[in-house]
Amino acid sequence: MRGAAGEVHGGRDLIARVGLAAVLLVGGASGCAGSDTDPDGRLPEPEPTSRLTPGPPDADLWLSFEADAVGVDGSREYPDAFGHPFAGRVVTANDGKLELVPGPDGAGRAVAFPARCTAPIGCPRAMVEVIPAPALNPGEADFEYGARVWLSPDQTTTGSNIVQKGRFGTTGGQWKLQVDSAEGEPSCVVRSGTDVLTVRSSVSIADVAWHRVVCRRDKEGVSIRVDDTVDRVAGRTGSVSSSWPVRVGSPGVGDQDDQFHGRLDDVFLRIGS
Repeated sequence: MRGAAGEVHGGRDLIARVGLAAVLLVGGASGCAGSDTDPDGRLPEPEPTSRLTPGPPDADLWLSFEADAVGVDGSREYPDAFGHPFAGRVVTANDGKLELVPGPDGAGRAVAFPARCTAPIGCPRAMVEVIPAPALNPGEADFEYGARVWLSPDQTTTGSNIVQKGRFGTTGGQWKLQVDSAEGEPSCVVRSGTDVLTVRSSVSIADVAWHRVVCRRDKEGVSIRVDDTVDRVAGRTGSVSSSWPVRVGSPGVGDQDDQFHGRLDDVFLRIGS
């Protein structure tokens, strides 16, 4: 993290006086009634500035949006943060734009999607698309995916897709994270063939704050984690492998596609236990 360093010049007497004052200050604070020390006299651990963390260190795909480049077709691209041979290409329609905004805690960069639009056709559209790759198919393995998400109450709709691979009815299956309620409660969907598991969080993320949302499929079922809250549904799903791209922010840029309207950062996919 960034920091600032300063330097104070002075004689040895000044240094001694400053050191003595610091000792007295610390000593006095430790002896005060109602101090924040524990019974052993130790200072408490500082509160973390954020409880959010990016994707797992061994993620197969991680879009952090910290760097960008121009693709061969002239579109903006965001490379995989771990150096994997993937990039998220920006795709838009109807003058839609993907804006760069401050990330969680004001550090780094995140992306903001087009504002909510109620017109039946012609609304601005934008998504980030990673071209199909066999390495991004979990098959029968355990896997998890998710993102850091920021959403306001006026940005919710009955269908806002955060990240997915495949669509409804896609051959080979589908995995998806979405916010499909006006209350802002996210849900995870994993489908293989005709077997579908869906789990919806018991908490809302539409509160103008950053949240880490993670979906996980394992041999026992599918779970969704929003920060420290976990909801789970039991069941089995088979192989999930499709020839579709990974899409972030929307399943497409058509008039009927479920456009997400909030902000995203640290979108990831991790395959394996």
